[in-house]
Amino acid sequence: MLVTASSTFAANNAVEIGIGGIGPGVDEAALSTVSQVIGSAVANGVVDKFIVKGYGIEGGFSACAQASPFTKKFGAFIKQLKTIKANPNTTAYSVHLVAACNETVTFCTQDVKLCPDGSYVSRVGPSCSFAPCPGL
Repeated sequence: MLVTASSTFAANNAVEIGIGGIGPGVDEAALSTVSQVIGSAVANGVVDKFIVKGYGIEGGFSACAQASPFTKKFGAFIKQLKTIKANPNTTAYSVHLVAACNETVTFCTQDVKLCPDGSYVSRVGPSCSFAPCPGL
């Protein structure tokens, strides 16, 4: 018997993370916290694949973190990332769930878009479209 799963039932087992400066330098406190949260998740076996996709001119990075198949703590990791509040006047920060980390590296321009709430979002791969504005 062959059983196939529809993509509508596929779990989001990875997260795209982007943090970078939008003119002034990146919010160093937020960048440090993001890095510490990711490092802890890797060290504790919550994340078993971490791919850095690029670095921002004003500091920061874009990356993908994929869940270990042996953890039940990936949801808590994502919640922890989403609680980090970067200064919207200096930093674009985004956290987006994806099915899996794409190992093909896509380089997007480092421009940003001003959102109605005054925050900024950066471009995200693989399409290099702007990330959705918070609350939209």
